[in-house]
Amino acid sequence: MSNPADRQLLYDLHENPPAGRTLVYALQWLIFTLANTAVVPLVVGRALGLDQPGVAALAQRTLFFSGLASLLQVLFGHRLPVMEGPSGMWWGVFITLASLAPGLGKPLAVLRSDLELGVLVAGVVLVLVGSSRLVGSALSLFTPAVTGSVLILLGLQLSGTFVRGMLGVGVEGSGANLRTALLSAVVVAVVLWVSLKGRPFTRSVAVLIGIGVGWLLAIPLGLAPGVPWSVSGVFELPRLFAWGTPTFDAGIIITSVVTGLLVLSNLVASILAMEKTVGRKVPRQAYDRGVVLTGAADIMAGVGATVGFVPFSAGAAMVGMTRVASRMPFILFAVMMAVLGLIPPVGAFLSSIPVPVGYSVLMVSFCQMVGFGLRDYLSLPLDNRDVYIIGLTLLMGTGAMMLPARALAGMPVLARYLLGNGFLSGMLLCILLEHVFLPAKFFASKPASSDDAASTSSTTLGEKGPGMDG
Repeated sequence: MSNPADRQLLYDLHENPPAGRTLVYALQWLIFTLANTAVVPLVVGRALGLDQPGVAALAQRTLFFSGLASLLQVLFGHRLPVMEGPSGMWWGVFITLASLAPGLGKPLAVLRSDLELGVLVAGVVLVLVGSSRLVGSALSLFTPAVTGSVLILLGLQLSGTFVRGMLGVGVEGSGANLRTALLSAVVVAVVLWVSLKGRPFTRSVAVLIGIGVGWLLAIPLGLAPGVPWSVSGVFELPRLFAWGTPTFDAGIIITSVVTGLLVLSNLVASILAMEKTVGRKVPRQAYDRGVVLTGAADIMAGVGATVGFVPFSAGAAMVGMTRVASRMPFILFAVMMAVLGLIPPVGAFLSSIPVPVGYSVLMVSFCQMVGFGLRDYLSLPLDNRDVYIIGLTLLMGTGAMMLPARALAGMPVLARYLLGNGFLSGMLLCILLEHVFLPAKFFASKPASSDDAASTSSTTLGEKGPGMDG
């Protein structure tokens, strides 16, 4: 008997559409993925101190390795049409570390080579976790309190960078730029309107529409850089270790490994969402293979000097919207994506996206990550234990973000790094509180007295909050 979900799909996983339709569906995947990845190399590259040719090369490598990772996953990993792309968690960490580097006395050139090794090591750890079938144990560290706090702290850490970029601080002098601020406001409004009011497919490419509108407006405002068409050739293999020979920094390694483990939840969420969309149960081995291939993708990201990768859970939304789950269009898309990464003019074109436009669309996109953090909180009972864990994490992490660099000058380098990084210190504190100092097994719930219930009813949001998926 056929699965009910199969009858709702135009093409199941194992069915191949006609050649013409396969090409159209592949182009849909390509547009959808580019809309979600095009601006990341621009903002990350600028934060890491790259010039426009450097940003163009980063965009080229991102497209190539993203396409290659997606192809390997659909052929040998979880074997589902879920694209691999620059992880929001990863690029957030890259930007955060770039903002902290000057205070730690670390040149951005050294930070870039540190990140190469950090992402590579994180990939090796994920390969070992997937090969050892320890996915469940690794994920158990990241309870809703931890993941929610991580996403909220990352949003707080990045908010200053986003706002400075949207206001054009430093574009002309040291202050804000009115033209840049107006452009950013229009882009944010466009992306919000399309995301909330557009049709299903239009909403899925809201970022691409925002980039296009912002780019057009930036030209008369004098805020659009020219396209550096003077590239070396029409076809070029990506340069490996483009940021230099990898260098070791213990703080970067710790941050990268924890980030790599944290984004495993994205992989699990992506597979679960696709299971519901196609109506098929994915075997446990597919999860393990998916983790191994995501680890391999991060190894490629480290070698290729790009942001770490993760399966996009939006892939299930794309399949649900188009009702096409066939692997063949996805395989063609992945090949097309990798080929685009071998054509330098494509990277040159993407590097000319106006910087404030990039910050504006990422600001709106990051609202989703903050929303995921709030949803994680709402899945908790928010009893006294949860309140103290979340409260201490957010207050300590945010407080660390506000410390001036000179306040930690006399401390060891590793301590300066951990305490000066509010995102990392908050995340590690939350894990310790959740699993070591305040473990749930020592705080079994007890019937509350009427006085206790009255005193906590106004603050226990978990019972009265809106119903949201975790």
